[in-house]
Amino acid sequence: SLTKRIKEGDPFVLPLQHIEREALRCKALVTNILAFSRQDSKTFQVFELGKALESALLLVEAQARIRSVIIRRKGDGTGLRVHGDLNQIQQVIINLCSNAIDAMPGGGTLSVGAAPSADKPGFAELRVADTGSGIPEDIRSKIFEPFFTTKEAGKGTGLGLALVAEIVARHNGTIACESELGKGTTFRVTLPPAS
Repeated sequence: SLTKRIKEGDPFVLPLQHIEREALRCKALVTNILAFSRQDSKTFQVFELGKALESALLLVEAQARIRSVIIRRKGDGTGLRVHGDLNQIQQVIINLCSNAIDAMPGGGTLSVGAAPSADKPGFAELRVADTGSGIPEDIRSKIFEPFFTTKEAGKGTGLGLALVAEIVARHNGTIACESELGKGTTFRVTLPPAS
């Protein structure tokens, strides 16, 4: 509230902006910890993966524009029906997209889509790919561990990918990461069809 009312040039502008940023970071951390600890399947329902994808991308598009990242859609997921928690699947998409955008500080291309899995007939596959710096091979095995982060202090909690992996496991799905240094990273989430 104060940051909206204070005038530019006031000596308290910078400290208030720092306080606001840290409060939002703490809120995100608590939200992630709560989401990570929830094991509730009461909210599972059958939904179309394309709708989850579209809703999640609406929340990611503004962040992408600000960071000079172009979003390319590769498969809209129409007709792919899965059984699960719509909000959690949207969280998976948002977290993967946010990480991809962070991996492209100078801008780039974020390719996102949902289509039938080529490897598992009947299954649905979400794919999030970036043209960022890639993930070094020596840390790829750690990226899904809670509190592991490559981001500088104050920029990441280390819970984003751990939460993604937990949600995917809860939905009886799989997640895979392919990365090449200097070329980018692709995450593939495979989800079973609604029965």
